[in-house]
Amino acid sequence: MCHLPTEIADDENIVRVILSPAHVKPNSTKVRHQALRSRAGEDEVSVIRQSHMGTDFCKEKGKEIEAGWPKNFFVGLLSAKAKEIHECGSTVHDSRTEYCGHAHISHGFIITPNEPPSADINLVLTNRCSRILEIMTYYPDPNPASLRWTGASF
Repeated sequence: MCHLPTEIADDENIVRVILSPAHVKPNSTKVRHQALRSRAGEDEVSVIRQSHMGTDFCKEKGKEIEAGWPKNFFVGLLSAKAKEIHECGSTVHDSRTEYCGHAHISHGFIITPNEPPSADINLVLTNRCSRILEIMTYYPDPNPASLRWTGASF
């Protein structure tokens, strides 16, 4: 049973696991806006409620995610307050059915699988993800092989 409140407070730290090369080019610290876009057919970007779960938990989840993404490697964490994400026009909502501490960022659009999005929707999504990326802080992991977080505190 998950002990967390279902409502996400404005001051909660929301963290996105960052993989390379999916989200950031190898040997780079510039995260691509696509790291915050949903897959086709969905309106949910997986994130972790770091304020409740802690940074070590986020790192452990990052290593689990890495194991399921062939040729991608955990390289860091991207963080922002829930309120900042809301101010960009997206929502953050609890998704504990996946695991305790899991949440989703939703942008309000679902792209049809195997079809290109309309130019208008694509522009809105690209701009929104870019705005969110601007307010988020990227914390590269100085020791990605470690199972514990050894990077900067946040």
